[in-house]
Amino acid sequence: MTKQTKDLISERQEYYQSLMDKLSIESSSVETIRPDSDKDLYIESLEKRVDSLKSLVDDMMEKSKKLEKEARKEFDEELQEIDGYYSTLRTRFGKIRQSGGEAWTELETATTNAFEAFTKGVKNAVSKFK
Repeated sequence: MTKQTKDLISERQEYYQSLMDKLSIESSSVETIRPDSDKDLYIESLEKRVDSLKSLVDDMMEKSKKLEKEARKEFDEELQEIDGYYSTLRTRFGKIRQSGGEAWTELETATTNAFEAFTKGVKNAVSKFK
């Protein structure tokens, strides 16, 4: 094995570990996202986590250009799934914003489930970089 090959493997392992660290921080806080008395605070908190995970996905998209053809194909499939989850979350955020009174708290379960699906999709995509 050449030094360059070892360096590439080491670089990929370090990148994978950094992805896992970032993902751990964002996904570990899923349970802390619960509606309280302020729907704007709830949405803001959730959007920060979604945006952080989305930036992680965007970074992986850039790095994925170096993947082999088959791995890139698998990753692209994961991206399509993630984009679907992301769109669902954005739709749910809109519904919560439009809801009046305390009705928005009834949308919390579906929104949390959508966030968990999005997080799982990101985790699956991260696994493609192993």
